[in-house]
Amino acid sequence: MAESYALVLTGEVLPGFTPDAVWPQLAAYFRMEPQKLTQLLARAPRVVKQGDDLGKLQSLQEGIAQTGAKAEICLPDSRPQLYALIDGTPRGPVPYALVEQRVKQGLWAASVSVVEAGATDWKPFGPPPAAPAALQPLDDATPAAPANRWAPPQAPLRVEGNTLAGTGGWTDLPAGAAIHAGFWRRVAARILDALILWIPSMVLGFLPFIGPIIAAWLYFSLMECSSWQATLGKRAMGIKVTDEHGGRISFGRATGRYFAGFLSYIILLVGYMMAGWTGRKQALHDMIASTFVVFNAVEPSQPLPAERPPMPWYGWVLNLLLPLVAVIGIVAAVSLPAYQDYVKRAQQHQSQQK
Repeated sequence: MAESYALVLTGEVLPGFTPDAVWPQLAAYFRMEPQKLTQLLARAPRVVKQGDDLGKLQSLQEGIAQTGAKAEICLPDSRPQLYALIDGTPRGPVPYALVEQRVKQGLWAASVSVVEAGATDWKPFGPPPAAPAALQPLDDATPAAPANRWAPPQAPLRVEGNTLAGTGGWTDLPAGAAIHAGFWRRVAARILDALILWIPSMVLGFLPFIGPIIAAWLYFSLMECSSWQATLGKRAMGIKVTDEHGGRISFGRATGRYFAGFLSYIILLVGYMMAGWTGRKQALHDMIASTFVVFNAVEPSQPLPAERPPMPWYGWVLNLLLPLVAVIGIVAAVSLPAYQDYVKRAQQHQSQQK
């Protein structure tokens, strides 16, 4: 079985370089926006590339070194990757061997808090379990001096109003019932939003078809890109809309998400029902806009919740009323034309009698 090497970006710069000069060059080397690099550095040290081709990783390491940044190549063993709580900020994921190495070198305290990737229970690192002696970090050089160390702020970083993801021990939103809101909770939120939109839609009724669409577009897009990240209906259900990192979305993405929802109507609401069976509870318009509907407890700067909050009682009431409203609508659709035809024939009969 091929060994899997991990390239770890340490968040440090090499001697003779300064962070202000290095990070723009590193962003250009990675071909990423400076904001994205800031997200990456907020979690350093962390694995940026993993594979069994050591030569390619070494070439990438050399390219990173040319910008003045430091990277290490480790040979992970069978032990899980870890996140480590350094200076009050979770960093990682990194190979277990790297944490072990830094503890041995005295760079990190032996009691440093760690958590396995995918878990939420932080605990002191403590005595490491046994592992093959050969499976050690390949780069054992002493890290750069602390003066060259990139130090993230204590508070969660924010970039143009968006909370920076990854500082809670995770990068992209994983699947999980305690993370993503299910179909029926979203249905209840949608019903509430429809009731809330009824009044402005009536006010804008002088603009046939266009008026209600404008009202709904502004309502959903402005509220979902706001600090609430949710419409009034979603807020009542304790859920919100996020990007793939659990952060706040832009107005442009919220607009795209809203209009993508029309595709779900076109295919007989199947796009909305997809939220009931997809892995991360995404409807079709969520997949198109790369958005997620999660519970309010999900925050980029916090560990992921482990328990799913219960549905509010009024959410169940709204869901129980939905089939009743549907039945009433069907009955009305059948009965009204029949009643109108009856009235018309009665009027014709009266006219003939006269």
